[in-house]
Amino acid sequence: MNMEHTIFENIEHHQFIKVIVAIVIGGLLGLEREYRHKAAGMRTLTLICLGSTLFTILSVEMGYPNSPDRVASNILTGVGFIGAGVIFKGDFTIDGITTAATIWIASALGIAIGMSHYVLAIFSLAIVLLLLLGLKALEGKIGKWREKRIYTISYPADQHKEHEIITLFQQHKLNYKLLLQTKKDTLIEHKYEISGKPHAMSAITEFLLSDKNIHHFAVQANPL
Repeated sequence: MNMEHTIFENIEHHQFIKVIVAIVIGGLLGLEREYRHKAAGMRTLTLICLGSTLFTILSVEMGYPNSPDRVASNILTGVGFIGAGVIFKGDFTIDGITTAATIWIASALGIAIGMSHYVLAIFSLAIVLLLLLGLKALEGKIGKWREKRIYTISYPADQHKEHEIITLFQQHKLNYKLLLQTKKDTLIEHKYEISGKPHAMSAITEFLLSDKNIHHFAVQANPL
């Protein structure tokens, strides 16, 4: 009992408050990522926020009065390695950039808490949550108006389907760009980047499914 009392006596009151605030703010920020089942959730973001707070506290004490930022200035460099670990690159997409940015923000919030800027940290947390939740809904609405997809289409070389497919894109007022053209034995394969209204893309998909001259096609949604 006396040992526990001695331990808490050695922790200054303002330091204890900073630790608690960092845990709460990091947990609230991580709650949104956890809800979306992202790689960095509540535990990760709470630990990053708390770690940044502790590093900042120690940095100020060790560097005072000449260079109180000597440790804090390197926190973001270390956090950058963590952020890079949650970014995954596919053939046409890159996932995890928002989560990586959230990790960066969690570190910045931790630094603000460590420097006793509680109002700034709380206000910034509110703005970040508003951006993550509000802009996600806005992106969904924008996606209903305009989408971008990658179409991979292959057909026999003797069918001469390329001009027909391009005409089809034009008829449905879709913007298109040829990304890749390859020939495999008697088959020609094209990769197109298509952007336009979702219902127009649905019509393209239905046409390709019903066309017996199309050997194979695949659709990559939400490419970079």
